[in-house]
Amino acid sequence: MSHAPISVPASAGATPEAPSVRPTGREPGVASTAGSGAAPSVPAARRPHSGGRAEASDRAAVSGARGRRVRQGAGRRLAYGLGLLPAAAGELVGVAVSGPLGGVDTARRHLACGGVTSDLDDRAPGPRVLLHGVLSAVLGGLFWWLAWMALLATARGPFYGFVVAGPYDDAWGGPNLVGAWAAHAWVWVGTLVVLAVVWWALGALQIRLTEHLLGGRRRPWVVPVTVPVVLGFGLLVAAWVQQI
Repeated sequence: MSHAPISVPASAGATPEAPSVRPTGREPGVASTAGSGAAPSVPAARRPHSGGRAEASDRAAVSGARGRRVRQGAGRRLAYGLGLLPAAAGELVGVAVSGPLGGVDTARRHLACGGVTSDLDDRAPGPRVLLHGVLSAVLGGLFWWLAWMALLATARGPFYGFVVAGPYDDAWGGPNLVGAWAAHAWVWVGTLVVLAVVWWALGALQIRLTEHLLGGRRRPWVVPVTVPVVLGFGLLVAAWVQQI
């Protein structure tokens, strides 16, 4: 019995070819938008990451809040120093009119204006209130003298060429106006830094003095430090007046 050969199609054992892809000129992952009004979809890897921007925004907010607190603190400390002399005068008048309680109330209001919260004793004895008023008046005068020095330094610093006429042969940075102006501007910057530090230290000392004499926080070093400061201020003002 003869067997006829079985013919196998040629494509049965061959590996199927992959369908050909026509180049479209578009990047993978971007759907075609031809003929449609839809916007092209952006691949997930290329979408902007908002985490960095959020962190930068948070840092800017924290920095801005810190800057506002610094400016507010500096403004309150400036107002506290300039208002100390009239507050001390009001305290002495209050003692004369209403007794020690009137002086304590005036000191409490001045502390509140400077943003300072402190528990003062309404039953503080009269001699303590009078001593606080006198020392505060002298310290208040020192604050005004520091403010005057800052104004003079400003006039003779960035505005040196307007308030001082030439020639500038003997001036700092002379003999030309540019060198003299630059030298006095640097001196002005240094003077303001020193005055700001002294202003802050005097404000802190006066607050400790108020808490020591009129409040419940006793610090034995406050009065021994304040008295030499007051005496030194008197000598400094006397020497400055003689120089003028």
